[in-house]
Amino acid sequence: MTLPKRPKGVGSGAQYDRTRGLWVSGSYWFDEKAADAAVDFFPRYLRLTSGEWAGRPFVLEDWQADDIVRPLFGWKRPDGTRRYRRCYIWVPRKNGKTELAAGIALLMLLGDGEEGGEVYSIAADGDQAAIVFNKATAMVGKSEALSNELTCLKTAIYCGALNASFKPLSGSGKGKHGKAASGLIGDEIHEWPSGELYQFMHDSEGNRRQPLEFLISTAGKKGGYGSEVYDECEKICDGVLDDPETLVVIYAADPDHDDWTQESTWYKANPNLGVSKKLETMRSDARRAMQSPRLENSFKAYHLNIWSEQAVRWLPIDMADDTGRRFGWKYCAGPHGWQDLETLLIGKRCFSGIDLSSINDLTALLHWFPVQDGLQTPAVVARFFKPEDLIGEHSKRDKLPYDRWVGAGAIIATPGNVVDYAFLKKTLFDDAERFEIQNIGVDRYNATQTTIEIAQEGLPIEYFQQGFISMSPPSKELERLVMSNALHHGGHPVLDRHAKVVAVETDPAGNIKPTKAKSAQRIDGIVALVNAIGVASRDQGDAGKLTSERILERGGLL
Repeated sequence: MTLPKRPKGVGSGAQYDRTRGLWVSGSYWFDEKAADAAVDFFPRYLRLTSGEWAGRPFVLEDWQADDIVRPLFGWKRPDGTRRYRRCYIWVPRKNGKTELAAGIALLMLLGDGEEGGEVYSIAADGDQAAIVFNKATAMVGKSEALSNELTCLKTAIYCGALNASFKPLSGSGKGKHGKAASGLIGDEIHEWPSGELYQFMHDSEGNRRQPLEFLISTAGKKGGYGSEVYDECEKICDGVLDDPETLVVIYAADPDHDDWTQESTWYKANPNLGVSKKLETMRSDARRAMQSPRLENSFKAYHLNIWSEQAVRWLPIDMADDTGRRFGWKYCAGPHGWQDLETLLIGKRCFSGIDLSSINDLTALLHWFPVQDGLQTPAVVARFFKPEDLIGEHSKRDKLPYDRWVGAGAIIATPGNVVDYAFLKKTLFDDAERFEIQNIGVDRYNATQTTIEIAQEGLPIEYFQQGFISMSPPSKELERLVMSNALHHGGHPVLDRHAKVVAVETDPAGNIKPTKAKSAQRIDGIVALVNAIGVASRDQGDAGKLTSERILERGGLL
């Protein structure tokens, strides 16, 4: 007897039970009618809400229907309830995950016909939790059938016939007692600070007959709660964890074997590439990522679902774009060495940054000279200070030629085994006689009596916060200038070293800042430079950005 055609969504591990006329896997059986009904719910009742597809029936793509919806709603337990109580979907951005999650939420609300059903959307914050909820509200508004059954309020979608609702939630479990979730949408797990709210809502499902959790996310930074969940999902897929109640679907490139620059890899990780996700945009993002270590990391995380480190190497040193143009820190040295560059800048306006760091290690003073009369390219003068008694020991510790740099004048050795800030003050005031110092950026956390004395003796000091909001604009400006070969640093050997090893951290909003904790070695010079650019940008408003964009047209010369 010929077996019937295997239904989509069943999977290769299932067998056909001739006696019962069903596809089975262990004690579970596949309800083809239920699977078809779940898939049909989307185009029958839902309309897409944005872009070129707005108003069209929500016809599921094959991957959405066959990999997710059919198995999720088709597989049943012996008692007829759903097999899967939890579903994790890991898919890169712009693959239609929010639209799919909103449709699943409405199917949870109506599909089971459960009296008093409670469906919730949870996320790291209120705005994120509202994204799926707002999408579902828009779907109801575009569907005459759903509009007749559901009432959309500001914070709830309510079904009067079932006395059921769909609401967004965020924060922790505190103050949320009395809930009994029948359905749960979890969005962007990689941004969750912990699993506290999820666990609270999971525990609230105890009296429901067949609760369902639909958890969907993109990859993010390693080391947080999200990466722990992803590791658990991989173990379920590999059979290391036995969890027959959880359906895991992962679309991702293999970080060890797939070439992230190849379009075949992009298609592997992005099932909606060419539909909701545009290939031309992907190509453009990939070109930019090939030119920047930081953007490469973001591209892999958000477009290929490859988990990234908390911090990544930042500044390009020697790279080429797709036209063959070479760019990077190496090409920002300029036509003059660092000693000669300093002489050429006498009398010019500058903004300074100090990184006091540890008293028994390196301290940095950087002067940033923006574009001005007689200076067509921004320039940098660097000063470094180190305790004389520790130079030999630290040369061995860091495997760096501090002694040689002292001999060349690239580091000022201060007497004893701690930095003598009197040398910093003297150097700063000597520089003030040579350059027109407009402002000096210093981290408030490291503000000492020395910085107070500097201010009292007539030089302007500005406390420059080291958080993402303050540090990100000057950090991105430095990155942009380096990628454009649009600054001159004269090849200062210590600053060169810091540029080669500096790592950068990124927050969820895309802000960046250099990080000492994650960098390979000391980066004091780059931190001080960012401080200097930061106070300069506050003084100049947008003028710095506008002039730096014209640098290449002027030939990039002093």
